[in-house]
Amino acid sequence: MLKKRSFSGLRRQTLAALTLFGLGAKPGLALNAPETLQVLDPTTKRVLKLKLRLPVQKTPTALLLYSPGLGSGVSNGAAWCEAWREAGYLVVTLAHPVTDDSIWKTNQKKSLKSTIAEAIAAPQYALRVKDCSFALDYLLELSLLKPYLDATRIGIAGHSYGALTVQSITGQGGAGLLDRRIKAAIAFSPSAMSQERAAAMGQVKIPFFCITGELDGQVTFKDGTGAVRLGVPVSQRQWVYDYLPVAQRQELLVAQADHMSFAGEPIDASHFSREAPESEQNNVHTWQRVSALTTEFWNFYLGTQVKPTNQSREAYHKRLQAAAGPQDRLRFD
Repeated sequence: MLKKRSFSGLRRQTLAALTLFGLGAKPGLALNAPETLQVLDPTTKRVLKLKLRLPVQKTPTALLLYSPGLGSGVSNGAAWCEAWREAGYLVVTLAHPVTDDSIWKTNQKKSLKSTIAEAIAAPQYALRVKDCSFALDYLLELSLLKPYLDATRIGIAGHSYGALTVQSITGQGGAGLLDRRIKAAIAFSPSAMSQERAAAMGQVKIPFFCITGELDGQVTFKDGTGAVRLGVPVSQRQWVYDYLPVAQRQELLVAQADHMSFAGEPIDASHFSREAPESEQNNVHTWQRVSALTTEFWNFYLGTQVKPTNQSREAYHKRLQAAAGPQDRLRFD
C-alpha cells in the first residue's frame, strides 16, 4: 500500500497522464472568471463551493452539475468532468459542507469517526439535494454563464454519496426533493440499503445511467488514528438499475474497478482503502473509457439532436458497446 509521503508524486504522475489523454487541461474560463466560487445559500446558511469548467465555445449548451462522494471536494470526478467540458458542456462541481473533504479536519476533540457520523446523519441527505437545487438557481442567474447556458438541458451526476444525491433529486426522494429541471442523470456507485428503497427508483422519469464496478463494495475511511468502513455489496448497487423504469435506463459494470475507481482523481491511500489490484488503481485508461461512455450518454440525451428514435437509439447502443472494455458489462433496454 502506498505511504502518505508518496501521494504527491502519485498525483503529479497521474495528472500528467490525464493531460496526455486530454483530461487534464486547464478549464477554458472566461477572462477574469474565477475558477471556484463560494456561495451562501441564505435558506440553509450553507456555504457551497462551485468549481466552474467552461467549454471553449461560447454557445448555449447543457449544464452538468457534479456532486462528489463523502470526504471529497471539487477535485472529485476531474477525469470525466474535464472530458465533458472538452466535449462542449458547461460543467460545475459542487462541494457540500459537512460531507466534503472537511471530514479530514480532525483533532483531539473531534475524531474521524465523529466527523463521518455527522456527515452521514439523516439531515445531510436532504441538505445535499437542496445544495444542488440552490446551485442550479444560482448558476442559471449568473451573468458569466449566460452565453454558455441552455436552461432546457440540465444533467446531474455524482459518485457514492453524490450518487445518492442524484437518486434523490431525480425522483427516489419523493416530490419534495425532486428537481424537474434535470433532464438526465448519471450515478457512479449508486446504492440502496433495501429493495424497498431501490423500488422508489421507479419514480424516476428521466434517462438514468448507473455505473459500478466488479469490486465496488465497501471502502474504509481512515486517518491514522481511526477508521470507518462504509458501503454495500455490488448486488445492492445493481438494484438501482433493476428498479428503474425500462427504456431509459442503462448500467455499466466496469471490470476490476473498485469504489474509489469512480472518484475520477488520484486517491490518497492513507485516507481510502482499495480493493482493486494495484495495476488498476488510478488507472487512466479506465477513466478514459468511463469518460467516453458517459460523454456518449450526455450527447444522446442532452445534445442538440432531435428526440431519440428507435434507429438512433440502436446506433447509440452500438457506440456504447464499442467504447466499453472487453471485460466490461453493459445493460440497457
